[in-house]
Amino acid sequence: MGKLYTFDDKLLVGGPEIRIGDKCYPVDDRTKKVKKLLKDLNAVEKDDEGIIDTDEMIIKAAFDKNAKEILNMDLPYAAQQKLAQMALAAMTGEEYEDNDKDRFQKEEKSEE
Repeated sequence: MGKLYTFDDKLLVGGPEIRIGDKCYPVDDRTKKVKKLLKDLNAVEKDDEGIIDTDEMIIKAAFDKNAKEILNMDLPYAAQQKLAQMALAAMTGEEYEDNDKDRFQKEEKSEE
């Protein structure tokens, strides 16, 4: 008889969330959604003006029904970029690393 493997319920049921202010927003990490987003992102040419809209594209895909509410917050551009990076990491199961923390630590070390 073969072995039976199962996924943890948390992996199947509990999805990633990102908190903005006091509210938590679920991130849509379904395979179909991620594949479509990655395909759309790859279609954007680097010298195309559409590259600026990739953050908005990621936010719309990741937050689905809540995207309009989030985009209407009119976040500063840097915050919207960071949110898009966090959302993409959550969608793909990557650990989000805040590169600014590393950069500031390196700057402090280099001053010594």
